[in-house]
Amino acid sequence: MSLRLFISVYLCVVIAASGLAYSKHLQRRYFIELQALQLNHNRLQTEWEQLLLEESAWSNEIRIEKIATQKLGMQALDYSDLVMLELD
Repeated sequence: MSLRLFISVYLCVVIAASGLAYSKHLQRRYFIELQALQLNHNRLQTEWEQLLLEESAWSNEIRIEKIATQKLGMQALDYSDLVMLELD
């Protein structure tokens, strides 16, 4: 009976140790994956900030007005050029 008890306890210890080793392995693997995802997040965040800066540069009102006058031949309207329409 004691041999059976010893083998049972031994198997329980081996199974518990195997489970612990496997859980540590998963923990390390997920931690490495987390670090990679955080690095990717930081890279994407930097790219997003650069795109926002680029968007603000391209949509600058002075730049748009300059392109409209030089390339498209547009001009700003004077107040005297405005026509008011009345709806009945």
